[in-house]
Amino acid sequence: MIKDMLTVCVSVLALVACGMLAGCRVVGEDRAMPLLAAERAAGPGETAALTKAAADSGHASAAPDSSAAVAPAANPSQGSVASPTLRILSFNVRTWTRDRDADSDVFWRTRMAAMERMIEALDPDVLCFQEMLFPATRYVPDGYRRVGAVNISHPIFVRKGLQVRDTELAMRWQACTVEGVRIINVHSSWDREITQRTVEQVNAQLTGRDVACGDWNVGLASLQNAGLQMESVRVMLGLPEEDTFANFKRPTESHGPIDHFFVRGLAPLSYRLVTDTYGCTKMSDHYPLLLEIRY
Repeated sequence: MIKDMLTVCVSVLALVACGMLAGCRVVGEDRAMPLLAAERAAGPGETAALTKAAADSGHASAAPDSSAAVAPAANPSQGSVASPTLRILSFNVRTWTRDRDADSDVFWRTRMAAMERMIEALDPDVLCFQEMLFPATRYVPDGYRRVGAVNISHPIFVRKGLQVRDTELAMRWQACTVEGVRIINVHSSWDREITQRTVEQVNAQLTGRDVACGDWNVGLASLQNAGLQMESVRVMLGLPEEDTFANFKRPTESHGPIDHFFVRGLAPLSYRLVTDTYGCTKMSDHYPLLLEIRY
């Protein structure tokens, strides 16, 4: 009897593990995925406290976006069948286990509530996050579903109803194909060797109809020197360089563009650096980026 019960327990655990990685392939040297950073870094009871805080949080109404932008085209749910578009948001949200002081103007719950309002206002089809961990993921609106594994800090969320396949992940990126477009969400490093390895892995993901975005932590020249086989959306649209790092501690310090959108085989319709804070002081120490493509 005890042996049978143990067998059942092992089987259930195996099914849960398979479900977490369903359809998701782990790539190369990054097969050993890390533990959740929030759980690893938190003190006793901290994870439970964060979970309760997220569940107890309130939700305010959406604020208008005052960001400068190229005129946007129609959303897939509104556009014509002959020329569909995808709207993709990239955002390093800075929610590891930092900013836990409820009296601070950068308290993580305050910032994530503003992020939720932004998503509802901008209505992207795909959300590419960096430094996003549970329970901050609970602030993603109900109209999206997470794809791939759950134990990484650079997740992709896709609007429910869109076709998603071929999910893969590594230590520095996650990729999936949405409506035939390969989307690669990157959280890389300023270290030259890591940048080189990340670029090589991204190049290996390219299909000919690709978008790569995220917090690359280096400028465009460094990625070009590393051999990235994609075009900068900002350069394609003839837009000036803008600082994408919204420094909390030294707000006047400039880092230039270290968050980027790149495409291959696709036409960018609009691109913006989102500077509206949607009711808080700062949503993160990075600015969100929003791209719309025709595919």
